[in-house]
Amino acid sequence: MKKLFFGVASAVVASSAGVSIMAARYEDTIRPNVYVGEVLVGGLNPEEAAKRVRIWWETDKLETLKLQSSKIAKPLPRMKPTELGVTIDDIATVAQLPLQGFLDSAQTTLQQEVVDKEVFNPIYKPNGVVPDKLAKFIKEAVGKPRPARAIWKGGGLIELKREITGMALDTGSLSAAVVIALERDKVLELPLQEAPKLVPDEQLAEIKEVIAEFSTKFSASNKPRATNLKLASSHIDGVVLAPGEQFSFNETVGQRTTRRGFQVAGVYLNGRHDTGVGGGICQVSTTLFNAALLSNLEIVKKSNHSMPVPYVPVGRDATVNWGTHDLVLRNGYDTPIAISSTYQPGKLTFRVLGKKQPGLSVKIERSGLRSWKSGVKTVFDGSLAPGRRKVIEGGSSGFSVHTHRLVYQDGKLLKKEPLGRSHYPGGSTIIAVGPARAAAPPVAPPVQNDSTSDDPYLDPSGL
Repeated sequence: MKKLFFGVASAVVASSAGVSIMAARYEDTIRPNVYVGEVLVGGLNPEEAAKRVRIWWETDKLETLKLQSSKIAKPLPRMKPTELGVTIDDIATVAQLPLQGFLDSAQTTLQQEVVDKEVFNPIYKPNGVVPDKLAKFIKEAVGKPRPARAIWKGGGLIELKREITGMALDTGSLSAAVVIALERDKVLELPLQEAPKLVPDEQLAEIKEVIAEFSTKFSASNKPRATNLKLASSHIDGVVLAPGEQFSFNETVGQRTTRRGFQVAGVYLNGRHDTGVGGGICQVSTTLFNAALLSNLEIVKKSNHSMPVPYVPVGRDATVNWGTHDLVLRNGYDTPIAISSTYQPGKLTFRVLGKKQPGLSVKIERSGLRSWKSGVKTVFDGSLAPGRRKVIEGGSSGFSVHTHRLVYQDGKLLKKEPLGRSHYPGGSTIIAVGPARAAAPPVAPPVQNDSTSDDPYLDPSGL
């Protein structure tokens, strides 16, 4: 019996030692019947599981995602998740899986337990790829932003066009959206950001009436000049200014070039009449300036001509020239305003649209008007006949005047705003003259004949 007991005990000890050695050498494995998505990784150690996940990803990453957005009507391209900045994080994916030790594994094997299926989602991470291709496509598909517009249609009707802002890809939310698509149906709802509107729709709706208007007349028969007036005013028609926003004539109309449709017409240049591309558009800026004055808009920048213009009184003109002289206005109202133009053959009108301030009225006053002659300047012109004179520049008198804007509320003067001194140097009358007349040749004195001769040409009776 002792021998038998010793034998059994020895076997138990040996078996325990063997189990201890096996347990010491055993590496924890993932619980049976565990899946990463559709990939079975149960029973594998973490390193083996990570490798299997990577192999699966090498195939799955080639499948493109369908991109969609309710804000883009244009069909969107399909793209791979790696092109969208996402890749698999195999280490983090495996780290989330439940492990089992030697004893748990042995118990499961001995008892032949049926383990329920467990499914875990893959974990993804950024791969450093910037989706420039997608961002560019979205920008092209959405198109350029369109500012709000308000246009006078006549009869008290104002047409309002809501602002369309730009769309941009929300790169900060893109990775999360890609992961959702990968875990579901491979359809990616693009995260887009809409830029805030400068003029919200509810504010645009406050543009309901004409605050003030001003018109000037011109000769419709001067086709180049009329064309310039029509083209320049069309660039301004409908412009909306948010509260506090400034308007620049030059920035809005743009550079006056023949390529943009402007024509050569008469201009004022340093007190003289000349021609230039875009001639005549100073009548556009002047008409707008007067409408702005009567609307109580803030005048930020304004310059007068070198000579008075025929379509407004001195002191109420505003010259513009690309790169040197600009007309800048500012909306000082608490609500948006719009500038609308109406071109008719022979008549140009600007209206400032918005929300009238009840009881507010504006008057323009001038004072200190002075004038002087600019003199006559004579120049030589060899092409003229001797002694011939020709007027090549009619010239103009010089003027100086102070202008003020008087603002009334319910008939009571609120402020008298100085608009500055307008100084018109004028220009001399320029007369071209030809060369002086040549002096007459000297006349020879008569010949005295003291002799007789048969030559009839020497007959003294002929003197």
